[in-house]
Amino acid sequence: MAPAEVAVASDREQDREMLARAATLRAPLARAARLAATNGMGYLVFGVLTALLSLSTSVSDLVALAVGAALIFVGLSSRTLSRRLRDGDAAAARTLARNELVLLVAIVAYCVLMLTVISPVSPEFDRELRNAGLPIDTEGLRSLGQLTYSIFLVVTLLYQGGLARYYRKRAVLAEAYVAEIPEWARAAVASLPT
Repeated sequence: MAPAEVAVASDREQDREMLARAATLRAPLARAARLAATNGMGYLVFGVLTALLSLSTSVSDLVALAVGAALIFVGLSSRTLSRRLRDGDAAAARTLARNELVLLVAIVAYCVLMLTVISPVSPEFDRELRNAGLPIDTEGLRSLGQLTYSIFLVVTLLYQGGLARYYRKRAVLAEAYVAEIPEWARAAVASLPT
């Protein structure tokens, strides 16, 4: 084999290795991007539903409306940032982590308000039940509401907190991906079907 042929074969092998390394480094970013896009859609749906269901004048509904707005904001942002994260944008991963923390604060504040300041069973509801003569224990409803908000609080802390940490770790992977892989290899791997 001529020296030129050996050099070409060596270059091809190095290119294959670079493409394999690019695919390996991009895989966790692509998984995180799919998670962000899926969660973003879920946040959007729940945000719109929360906002629609809270369109009244009570204080708890105004707080729920704020949570709905936070869900919509984080959902739209997650959908947009997911595409950037897939391509190795570390800033997108950091923003996704920050957005999860924003959502965590909004939901935790709502739960804490519902557990301490705002009664999940309104006085009007109590009055209507008494007037209707229905044998429903509103104290039991309050206890059930407190249990529900307590569970929701813990699940939110674990889920949103866990996602924030997950996305922060993906920022490090994105930086490594961009630093180690040349542009041509990133473009080639990005063009492959996922």
